[in-house]
Amino acid sequence: MLQGVLNELVSEHFTIADSDGNLVPGVDPASISLFVYNPSGTEVSGSVGGSISELGDGNYKYTFTPDSIGVWYVVATHPTYFPWGKTDDVQVFNVDIDDVYTEVEKTLGLSKHNMFIDDATYDEYGNMVSARVRTYSDPTSVGTSSDVIETYRITADGSECGQFTFWKQVVGP
Repeated sequence: MLQGVLNELVSEHFTIADSDGNLVPGVDPASISLFVYNPSGTEVSGSVGGSISELGDGNYKYTFTPDSIGVWYVVATHPTYFPWGKTDDVQVFNVDIDDVYTEVEKTLGLSKHNMFIDDATYDEYGNMVSARVRTYSDPTSVGTSSDVIETYRITADGSECGQFTFWKQVVGP
């Protein structure tokens, strides 16, 4: 199943082959019918900009722009090469998939892996009362300015050696 984002172009690549399995270039995209069904099951090809184009060497793609979230169904047919239709489902989300991946990466980093503490300050008791904490997506980047997922500032208030009245960690430089 493909994944797409609401109101953003979705494209799927496919091949056309003859009965011997050889790729067939030069099929007129106008001879391929494209049917796009929204999550309600209504055929909406004309209203979502459905189209087919040739990429070359027997490779083609269809595109459309989904206007609602849910699972879309796409069928491409050709009278000679695939009269039964080539089908695909497209799960459309209302969030950019890249944002989801970024949050997953951030969660992994926050699980106490790939951390670096620097820029520390200490009180008269030797307690660290402030420092910068950075989490990284790549362990080989720890301690550098590359692949930083998030930067935090930790602060504490020491009352005596090894004793704190509070400790906190907040997003910030």
